[in-house]
Amino acid sequence: MKTVKEFMNPNVVCLSPDDTIFDAAKILSQLNIAGAPVVENDKIIGIVSISDMIKFIDIKLGKLPKINTPGLSTLLLALAQMQKVRSDFKKELEKITKTKIKHVMTKKVITASSSQTIIDVAELMEKHDVNRLPVVDHGKIVGIVARADIIKSLIH
Repeated sequence: MKTVKEFMNPNVVCLSPDDTIFDAAKILSQLNIAGAPVVENDKIIGIVSISDMIKFIDIKLGKLPKINTPGLSTLLLALAQMQKVRSDFKKELEKITKTKIKHVMTKKVITASSSQTIIDVAELMEKHDVNRLPVVDHGKIVGIVARADIIKSLIH
C-alpha cells in the first residue's frame, strides 16, 4: 500500500500567525497554492486557506450597508449613499488586509504522518472536510499532502 511519504510535498510553505491576510494571500498566490500551515516556535498552531480568507473578508464586508435605488427620483440620494459606502468599503478593506492570520486560521489542525497510507489520509480528509494535511513526524513538519497528491498516487 502506498504511503504518504511517497506522494507528499516535502517543501512546506509555512506562515506566521503575525502575517497579515494581505501578505498570506500574496505568498499563496505567488506560489500557486491554496493553503498553508501556520507555525510558531516550530509548532503548528493552525492552518489557513484562501477559502478561509475569502469567507472572513465576505463576513466583514457583509456588514456594510446595502444600496437601494428604488427609482430615478432618488438617484442623487443613491449617489450620495454610494460615495459613503465606497468610503466605508475602502476603510474596511484596509482594516481587513491588515488583519493577522491568527484571527482567520483554523486552530484545530488535522495532521497525517508520513507512514500512513494514502487511503487513510483520503478518509481523514473526507471525514474532516479538508483539502490538505500537514505531515508531521516526531513533532516536526516533514511535508504536506493535498487531495491532488492523493489523485496522483492513484494514477501512478
